[in-house]
Formats: sequence, structure tokens, C-alpha cells
Amino acid sequence: MSPSKTVHGDPWPRRLVRSALTPFRSVSEIADAIEVRQRLQRSSATGRRIVVDDLGTDADTAVVAALVARVLAHHRHDRVLAVDATGRLPSLDTRLNTHVAHSLGAGAESGSFDLVKEGLGEAAAGLWTVQAAQGDEGLFASGLLPISRFFGVTLVVGGSGGAFVDAVGRAAHARIRVVRATREAARTVGRSIDELLRDGRRDEVDRSVIVVHDQDRREDPGFDAARVTRIIAESGAETVLLRHDRHLAQGAAVDTRRIAHATHQAALRIAAEAVNRAVEARPVHAVTAVRGEHA
Repeated sequence: MSPSKTVHGDPWPRRLVRSALTPFRSVSEIADAIEVRQRLQRSSATGRRIVVDDLGTDADTAVVAALVARVLAHHRHDRVLAVDATGRLPSLDTRLNTHVAHSLGAGAESGSFDLVKEGLGEAAAGLWTVQAAQGDEGLFASGLLPISRFFGVTLVVGGSGGAFVDAVGRAAHARIRVVRATREAARTVGRSIDELLRDGRRDEVDRSVIVVHDQDRREDPGFDAARVTRIIAESGAETVLLRHDRHLAQGAAVDTRRIAHATHQAALRIAAEAVNRAVEARPVHAVTAVRGEHA
């Protein structure tokens, strides 16, 4: 197989069987699909900001954000903005197959959406992208806040420790924490949750969706995914296992027609749970949060 050939997440026998069984989906499966779609389409009086980070585990946040952004743009009736502050490859632009990079600047034109979109890249109908400097904390208040009001959901993607992502995180309505499927990453999650609870930040735990991503197939053979996800879920954070997907592992643009069925289901759940938590979150005073005070 040529390295440039795009592969399917599922092998062809599995795709064939699933195609044959599609007309015979159960009533419960159809009901679940309708319920997930309703959660994805939940609206709010103001735009919701969702941060996607890796808790320092070096997990591929860009590919998870690309999956979630595609799901939101497909199901929602408002605009979605995806902001890439990862500073690494493959970038969010690569994963979303947008070729022209736009950078978020301070004092962005924000009088109307027609002005705003001149500084953005369009990845799909209703889905827009922009890059942001990892270390520019002030860019949140001066660049992102003025334009995010034009979007129903804004996803900000980066690793842990970047000043820009940290600033957005303090005013985020929900968080998606992507971690690798290893015992060390599980310990990192546990320490992070324990610290938040000790600091009286139960609401941040409740607004989190933990994605355990098996991005390198069975990277840690001793990792017990079922046990770890169950333990994390006991904290109050939603936990989703994103299994290894051959298509995603290629590092190229995400083609939703080629991802594994399990990947598609996981992406729907991650997006729905994040939106649900973001909409139900208490109001966040963004400017105050930028100054270091928790709303």
C-alpha cells in the first residue's frame, strides 16, 4: 500500500457487514441517535467556548478537535469557529484540509461577520478556522473575544501550558481533555482531578469531557481502558474512549466518510457531551477570568 493512499478506519469486511445491517437498526439505536442530535443542537443566549487540551500527555488534540468541529458544523444551525494554538504538526488546518493559514490578531475587525471572515479560513459550510500564538495571553481579550460572539461554538485547541490556551481556559464553558491511552496518562488525569477537587473547583470537573485516545495502537499493553474510564467517570467528568483508527493514524486530513464506525460514534458523543456541559455552565465573566480571577 502506498503511504499516500488514504485508508479506511474499518477494514472492508466490517464495512460490508455494517452496510448490510444498517436497514435493521433497532428502535433504541434510532432513539439514541435522535437524542444525541438534540443535544448537539442545543442553543444558548451567547456563544459557548470549549477548550481542547492534552493535560500535558502529548495527545493529538488537533485530530479530536477536527472530529468535533466537523460534527458540530454538520448538526448545528449556527457557525462554529476552530482556533488552533497547538503549534505542532499535524496542525488543525491539516486535519480539516484547509490550506490557507490565517492568524488571529489583536484588534481584529469585528463590526460585522463580513469583516470578521476576511481574517478566517473556511473549512466547510458553517465551519471557520484561525491560528493563534500559543504564548500571547492578551490575544484572548483583544483578538478572540471580539469575534467569538459571531459563533455559536468556539473550539480552542492547544496543549497544556500555553498562555493563550490557559487564558481561554479560565473563561471556558466546557473542556475536552485528550489523553493518551497509557497508565502514566491515567495517573496524570487522576492527579489533575484531585487537585481541582482540593481547590474547590468541582464545577470544572463537571464541565470536563475526558477523551482517552488510543492514537498509537496499544501503546501501553498493560493499560486497562475499561477500568480507567470507569474510575475517571466516578469523579463526575464524562469519559469517552476513542479507539485506534487507521485513518486518523495517517496524520492527514480527516475524511468523515473513511473513519471507523466506532470513531464516528465517539466523535458524536464527545461533541454532544461538551455542548451539553457548555450550555448548562453558569455564566463566565471572560474579561475578569483573563485577569486571573475565577468567575
